[in-house]
Amino acid sequence: MSIVLRATLLTTIVFLLSTCTDPVVPVYQFETGFILVEGRITDTPGYSEIRISRSELLFDNYTLSPELGATVSTISSDGEEVTWEQVGGTSAFRAPEDWVAEAGKSYSLRIITSQGEMVESEPEQLPTSVPMQNVRVEFEQEAYFSTGRNRFIPAFNLLVDVDDPPGEANFYQYRYTTYEMIDVCASCERSRWRDGVCIAGPGTNFVSRWDYLCDAACWVFSNSQDLNILSDEFSQGQRIEGIPAGRFDYSRPGGLLFDVQQYSTTAAAFAFNSTLKELADGSSGLNAPLPAALVGNLSDLSEKGTPVLGFVSVSSVSTERVYIDRESFGGTSLPYDGQIILEPVMPAPPVAPCEGGNRSRIEPEGWGG
Repeated sequence: MSIVLRATLLTTIVFLLSTCTDPVVPVYQFETGFILVEGRITDTPGYSEIRISRSELLFDNYTLSPELGATVSTISSDGEEVTWEQVGGTSAFRAPEDWVAEAGKSYSLRIITSQGEMVESEPEQLPTSVPMQNVRVEFEQEAYFSTGRNRFIPAFNLLVDVDDPPGEANFYQYRYTTYEMIDVCASCERSRWRDGVCIAGPGTNFVSRWDYLCDAACWVFSNSQDLNILSDEFSQGQRIEGIPAGRFDYSRPGGLLFDVQQYSTTAAAFAFNSTLKELADGSSGLNAPLPAALVGNLSDLSEKGTPVLGFVSVSSVSTERVYIDRESFGGTSLPYDGQIILEPVMPAPPVAPCEGGNRSRIEPEGWGG
């Protein structure tokens, strides 16, 4: 199997095997390392993010680890260079809060790694923004069948309408972020929460679990992994209704806030994502004959010539927030453990901090409807 083919298969796994279907992850041997870059440059604050990972060999297996210490910047067609900041020790890099891509300009990404690679993306012009219409949530008790769980899964479907602009080719990608309120910020199996960690000690051998409440109102957020894309090839200049923008399993009751995002992308980004989707959704999955090789828009210009996988898109964003009470739809959720078991100490068990990469004490805009 060639290096290109192996890289193609790994890219498919990384991007798409955490979707609504149950993945079966094959094992491959790789003859060379590579850098994986994915993300987007946008015209909306808070939605520009790039993730950079590097393959490495650990215990005879290749894994992806965050690329630490890289210098990341965007370069516009008028020569402006803006440096992005890495988010802690993660693979994510974000643009400055007050920076956005501007209409009429093209942008490319430049990455200088700590190992000496200089990775650049091909320039893309910011597409025209197209607003979403009639964003809504519909519930389906048997939304899809999970072979891993051997049952139908109840889920909430996100649907949107679009008034497609006439006279131009438009390409769309849909993502969403969910926000939920949580009560428990730490759980300890056969241990106690002390000084920010779970510590085993006397009297914990026969404890199944103790839960510790958050020290403040706390929200947890997560980003979708679905790949939902659309071209206006067959609906040029018309209203497109009922576009699937995402699906979220009904796994527990309570309030749920969706931040629905529509990205207007370029033809090159759509072609790349179409190939990924074809690989993941083909009738025979990853065992089907491979389509044309995945070709991203990044390359290493240094003497190292390290293979670079992935795609960095330049997109305009339309967003809409929708709040729901999951129980109001009348369906039945998946089984869940809603019991909170507090440590029996006086005067009260300690609390755990609401902090971390996907938690916030700040109430999200739109919470509660």
